[in-house]
Amino acid sequence: MFDFLKKAFKSFTDKIGKPEEKPKEKKVEENVKVGEEIPEPVSTEEILKEEEIIVEKPKELKKLEEKEEKKGFLKKLAAIVTEAKVSDEQFHKLFTVLEIELIQNNVAFTIIQQIRENLEDEIVGKSFNRQKLTYTIKKILRQTIVDTLEMPKPLDLLELAKEKKSKNEPLILMFIGTNGHGKTTTLAKLAHLFQKNDFRCIFAASDTFRAASIEQLEHHGNKLGIRVIKHNYGSDPAAVAFDAVKAKDKDIVMIDTAGRQSPNTNLMEELAKIKKVAKPDLTIYVGEAIAGSDLVEQAKNFNEKIGIDAIILTKADVDDKGGAILSVTQVTNKPILYLGIGQEYEDLEKFEVAKFVSKIIS
Repeated sequence: MFDFLKKAFKSFTDKIGKPEEKPKEKKVEENVKVGEEIPEPVSTEEILKEEEIIVEKPKELKKLEEKEEKKGFLKKLAAIVTEAKVSDEQFHKLFTVLEIELIQNNVAFTIIQQIRENLEDEIVGKSFNRQKLTYTIKKILRQTIVDTLEMPKPLDLLELAKEKKSKNEPLILMFIGTNGHGKTTTLAKLAHLFQKNDFRCIFAASDTFRAASIEQLEHHGNKLGIRVIKHNYGSDPAAVAFDAVKAKDKDIVMIDTAGRQSPNTNLMEELAKIKKVAKPDLTIYVGEAIAGSDLVEQAKNFNEKIGIDAIILTKADVDDKGGAILSVTQVTNKPILYLGIGQEYEDLEKFEVAKFVSKIIS
């Protein structure tokens, strides 16, 4: 999980400081007449393989190979100890390797530029041995990622819920996002978390457009013992949210809404109306971590049209890239609250920057 930077980083550091290999000159065999083609050399191993003959290596040959192996180790050791200056040309050439990996793993261009600038400032024109260079690059990458993820103001839902409860006010949460990304299931997982912390939840079935959406929410409500406020299909979603806000005996109102594969004008107007009527404390965007650049574009669209306060990402357990997590934070400037890591109600993990960064750069 999230190993794209590990691969790119290894490729980047392995190449820095190594001289470019010159092509070996071909030796002209003696006793070959002019105009004759020089036959390709055939190794002893190939001949033995073709003849299916197994011959044990002579002891002298084994000793020679062991000696050469020791020499190779000493060369590697010398490469680690010896310091080499990283030239500007070398850095630009080699950063391309890392840049391609970042682009392929959905990291936003602005983040890539920041990583490049930070690395360039710290290593170009300076001398490093391999170990020190590795440490320096890791430190810069880690800090750049931390700065990106800690840029938005952090939010603690449980603390916010406690604060609202102390004032005898309900915490009103509105969930938005594209259909099929696990919005309703995530809402139920979060309700389960609230219940474990002694909060009374109520669901508002404000997705009155999608077939079976109300039944899906009722299914979770029945399993969790949570009341569902609902109207008929085709009714005004804002009216459903309003009834839920005015209902008694609750600490938290959780409003489910309709989504589309591609957000359209009608949907945005509908969501804007719900938000105006229900006046949620937080509008939470739910999207799939594996959606890559689509996730980033959708979150940006919802944020511009409706306004979001926080993000929950589903299917984080099967996301082997992780770049979209960086990008969606940077593009929206909103914090990631939780990661969905499975289908059970318990499979909701609080997003922690340090833990995420350690998965990318060890």
